[in-house]
Amino acid sequence: MRILVLCVDRDDDFGVKAGLNSPFVGREENLKAAIGLGLKDAEDSDTNTLLAAISIYDEMIKKGMDVEIATICGDVHVGYESDLVLSTQLETVLGLVRPDRVVLVSDGAEDEYIYPVVSSRVKVDSVRKVFVKQVPTVEGTYYILIKMLNDEKVRKRIVVPIGLALLVFGIFALLDPIIMLFQGSAEVSFTNMGLAMIWAVVGLYLVMFAYKAGDRAREWWKETQTAVKEGSTMLPFAVLAIMIFLLGLLYGLDAALSDPEAEVLEKIVLFVGGFMWMCVFAYFTFQVGLFINDYLSKGVLQYSYLVASVTIFALGFILQGALDATQVFFGFRNYDQAVIFLEIMAGFLLAVFGALLNTSLRGMNGKQKGAESGDPVESAE
Repeated sequence: MRILVLCVDRDDDFGVKAGLNSPFVGREENLKAAIGLGLKDAEDSDTNTLLAAISIYDEMIKKGMDVEIATICGDVHVGYESDLVLSTQLETVLGLVRPDRVVLVSDGAEDEYIYPVVSSRVKVDSVRKVFVKQVPTVEGTYYILIKMLNDEKVRKRIVVPIGLALLVFGIFALLDPIIMLFQGSAEVSFTNMGLAMIWAVVGLYLVMFAYKAGDRAREWWKETQTAVKEGSTMLPFAVLAIMIFLLGLLYGLDAALSDPEAEVLEKIVLFVGGFMWMCVFAYFTFQVGLFINDYLSKGVLQYSYLVASVTIFALGFILQGALDATQVFFGFRNYDQAVIFLEIMAGFLLAVFGALLNTSLRGMNGKQKGAESGDPVESAE
């Protein structure tokens, strides 16, 4: 009876962090993979998991069992994509080793997803969960939390939802006091406004922390300095786009506060309606700047910017139709239903045009690249 000790890395830390190509079959390859990942990130649980799998393999070898060891990895996009890669690699390993039984070794974090993939193809005799021991002190707990927060997957899965919840709660808690303040009410509680602002600021900080907004801002500032020194044509368009965006915010606020007796939902709809098209034109201006800058600096026509411009206008028309329909539905305004229908249809037609334009331009670029590389191009007779 042939036994396979199978180690599973669902999010492909071996590939992402250590740059290794899985699957790994045999003790030597698995030991090299463990050392490679350990040198890149000694605290990764997959390193300890693979070492535990090697230890199990050695024990079975000492007992005279017919055993082999292998490691399969998924994909950084955990979910359907990673499970599909795992299934493919598992089929490859099973074809090479041809085991009768499997001993599954994992870090215990996602066994409920991994086990069905493996058990559907071969009988699993045992599941070994490997947990990393930590020093039970306050400093150790703090260190673990910091390391978890520095992990990009943990930030996006845990910190982002919490930050968004606090940000949305803080913004909506600020709406009523701000509206009352602009209406000249004397019953505004500045204490409640302060608490709402704290929630909003904390939520915004968590979202920015999760997506490394500080690092991105520093990179953007360095790129801006380089662009200024090189005389990039992108800067005027970027400044104009920012000005249009800020002007859109003012238009939105002016539209929302134009009717003091309007309901909160109506004020939100009016704000979005006043802000939306300015935001669309800001995005369009930015894309035009990218298009011109690439052409002048690289001599290349990037048609994707044109497709993006068409798509944003399509979204603008669809959203405008949805806003008008919302106002009619709740009785805020009276619009001709034909106009609403035409707005939505114009958006969908623009979206279809953008998709067709993207397809045709991709075909043109493919032919140009084939001609430049000297590949033969078949002619339709």
